[in-house]
Amino acid sequence: MRKSRLVSIIVAITIVLLHSTAVYADLAEEQKKLEKVQQEMKKTESQLKNVQQQKNDLIKELERLNNQLNEAENQLGKVERDLEATRKELERVTEELEQAKKELEKRDKLYKQRLRTMYKNSGYGYLEVLLNAENFSDFISRFYLVSKVAAYDISILEELKEQRDLVQAKQDEVKEKEIRMLSLKNDLLAKKQEIKTVTASRNNALAKVKSEEKQLDLMLAELEKTSKQITQTILSLSQGGKFIGGKFVWPAPGYTRITSEFGWRIHPIYKTRKYHSGLDIGVPWGKKVVAAGAGKVIYADTYGGYGKTVIIDHGGGITTLYAHNSSLRVKVGDVVTAGTTIALSGSTGVSTGPHLHFEVRKNGEVVNPRPWLGI
Repeated sequence: MRKSRLVSIIVAITIVLLHSTAVYADLAEEQKKLEKVQQEMKKTESQLKNVQQQKNDLIKELERLNNQLNEAENQLGKVERDLEATRKELERVTEELEQAKKELEKRDKLYKQRLRTMYKNSGYGYLEVLLNAENFSDFISRFYLVSKVAAYDISILEELKEQRDLVQAKQDEVKEKEIRMLSLKNDLLAKKQEIKTVTASRNNALAKVKSEEKQLDLMLAELEKTSKQITQTILSLSQGGKFIGGKFVWPAPGYTRITSEFGWRIHPIYKTRKYHSGLDIGVPWGKKVVAAGAGKVIYADTYGGYGKTVIIDHGGGITTLYAHNSSLRVKVGDVVTAGTTIALSGSTGVSTGPHLHFEVRKNGEVVNPRPWLGI
């Protein structure tokens, strides 16, 4: 009877040991799967970051091109207005030139006609008028009159010629201005077309980058989904039972400034609206990160965008997560108490600077850490 009872106890112990070994083997296997998924997440996040940087660069370039196009169009509009004014000025100057030429021709014609009339009526020209003087006094008088008439005619003709030449010079100047402005207009049209061509090319590139960004977002979402499923599996394999965490303590001793709250926010790197699953606490590089409560370390390694991460199981389905650390001070299987140093703060993973990302999960689902920390 005693022997039979002893055998039963040995069999029971063996079954428990075998079950425990199987559980730990399953846990190790799931952790390997999680690590692999996290590596893929890290790679995808890096690709996504690069694509988003390309997108931002293209958007900035398109803004610059749009500004250049607006500037070119404004300059073109000004040149066209100036060109129109120049053409009107050219029309006016051309009319003035034609009028000056007509006036000169008219005055020259009158001068020649007077000479012909004088000769026809008297049979003499200016010279004959002078030579027909009766005496010296008459000659002086005639010479004076002839000189006055000739001088007047000549001065009028010279003034008209000068006016014609001035108008001709003005017309030439306006024509040169028109040619320069036409050249400038053609240059601006060419520049405008060049900007439009480059803009079209960049818009095509932006469309491709946005499509790639969308695909990477979908991939990352799928990886996150897989990661959560594996985490749930790890939690199911971890110690169950009652909650043993006790009253939680602040995980970043000496540093209480919360830089990002739990819930929806604009991601500081991706600039998209994302759900923030914990509290970000501003902590300088290399400072102590401690366990918030008693429990067992079920994860201590790099965890995708979380960087170097520690996860502690506190029993009763409650776990805490500590991310972006520079180095870890515990390993899987370690039993810790509240206040035990588990890591040193840092900025590993997807992070804009040194800080501690702290999460509390209940049955794998994130909950607001504030009530657990008594704040």
